[in-house]
Amino acid sequence: MESRRVRVIALTLAVMLAVGVAVSLIVIYNNQTPEPTLLLTKIGQIDIGEAAVDVKVVGNIAYAIDQNEHTPGGLVLINVSDPSNPSELSSYRDGGWPRKVDVAGSCAYVADAQYGLEIINVSNPVSPYKVGEYLGSGEVYDVQVVGSLAFIADWNNGLIILNVSDPSNPQYLSSYSITGACHQLHVVDDLAFVVDHRSAQTGLKVLNISDPSHPAFAGSYMPDDDLWNPFVCGDYMYVGNHGLEGGELQILDVSDPSEITQTGLFDANGSIFAVHVVGNIAYVADIELGLLIVDMSTPQSPVLIASFYDGGEAINLDVVGDFVYVVHGTGVLEIIQVSMT
Repeated sequence: MESRRVRVIALTLAVMLAVGVAVSLIVIYNNQTPEPTLLLTKIGQIDIGEAAVDVKVVGNIAYAIDQNEHTPGGLVLINVSDPSNPSELSSYRDGGWPRKVDVAGSCAYVADAQYGLEIINVSNPVSPYKVGEYLGSGEVYDVQVVGSLAFIADWNNGLIILNVSDPSNPQYLSSYSITGACHQLHVVDDLAFVVDHRSAQTGLKVLNISDPSHPAFAGSYMPDDDLWNPFVCGDYMYVGNHGLEGGELQILDVSDPSEITQTGLFDANGSIFAVHVVGNIAYVADIELGLLIVDMSTPQSPVLIASFYDGGEAINLDVVGDFVYVVHGTGVLEIIQVSMT
């Protein structure tokens, strides 16, 4: 009996020792294994003029807007099938002051602050040509196409909704005027989030567009700030502040448009111009600091996790897979790859 007890105790000690060794090895392993980090690498770049302001990537083509009067300028089509070697395919410009672009089907829709909405056929990317237009007030600052509808920010005329099922003959459906100047928007499902830009009337209006012929007021948010380039993802809007004391990214809870509240703030002490959110990650274009990658998994406490800056003025961007396409006010399109290390 005594020898059996000794054997049991010895076995128990052996097991404990084995467990202890195993735990020690795990701790050592964890201590020696760094947390994965993001690596941002510029793999391609191309000059597209002198004043780039927007970019949209569809398939292997980047559609960029450059306000420069000279070649290429205007709408610039860039082959990005090899991101390390982007090449210009063509450009289209007939004057004006282009601001934003969206692409749907075989057409690029260009918001022009002097010429209204221009609809460019890009089915042959080496030979784009204009097929339609909508003048409106002549001051169109933003456009988003959803299905057969084009939503445009028409400065003094507010939000305009067009039927573009025939791009060569866009038809006015409805409008919703705002107090200030309608300059940017983001449409998600049945809601249009519109920001205006004029003195005391700056702020956000939310419109119900489930019936596009009769947009209806759904809510507003009127801070003492100049909101810029709204992007809605899930229950949150991410929007820059261009007020005199601004420069930060505001995070708004828009789950209930009738009770919008600010839930978080990201301030890198730069000047944020645009944001694109994928899942819990925000890709931010900061004109002073370049590309910033921010973890938004806790919207109340955003965390900067990576950045890339090599000069220039990051003013807008698009994200496709592992690549971020950043346009600079200096007229450059940079292609940056995001990878884990």
